[in-house]
Order: sequence, then C-alpha cells, then structure tokens
Amino acid sequence: MPHLDPYQSEAGPELDSLIHHQVLGNPRTEASPCYSTDSEQAEELKKMMETRYGTTFMCGRTSIRGKAWFARYEIDRGNPTEVIAETYALAVCRLTLLRTVSR
Repeated sequence: MPHLDPYQSEAGPELDSLIHHQVLGNPRTEASPCYSTDSEQAEELKKMMETRYGTTFMCGRTSIRGKAWFARYEIDRGNPTEVIAETYALAVCRLTLLRTVSR
C-alpha cells in the first residue's frame, strides 16, 4: 500500500482511491466514492470497517481549533488509537488507514 501518513493525510481523490481500491479491495475500474469529503460516504466506510474488524469507531467533536473532529478505536482497553481532523469524513478516513495498518 502506498504510504500516506494517517495523521496528516489530506482529503481528496488520492485518499479516496487508496481506501476504495487498496483497503476495501474494489476493482480499479470502479470509481471511488468521496469518503474523505462526504459525511454520508464516510459513515458507510465507518460501518464497513467496524464490521470487518469487529471494532467500534467512536467519533465526536473536539475543542481544538482547526481540528474539529476526532475518531478513535480501542483494541486493548485503556489503549485507544485516535486521530483528529478538520472534518468528520477526514477523521474516519484517517482512522481507517490506521486500523488497516495495525491489523
């Protein structure tokens, strides 16, 4: 999988394509949904990842200026993995990248 920093990846077609084709395994001939910019598509991605890994993605608002959203999952109690982002959709995508690499 090409390297994108899950903590700094930008929303857009590159991230969407990586998730759609390499993380989810969809054919390259299929157009990538806008996971990183569309909240509804991000919600679908979140559900797919929760089903695939049996892990709940918790998402919510932060009080951090410019990084209004967080997303996290916890495999070992008391040891969460978390990302922050400007939007809900981007937070879900960043956490998807992290969850995929830390199988």
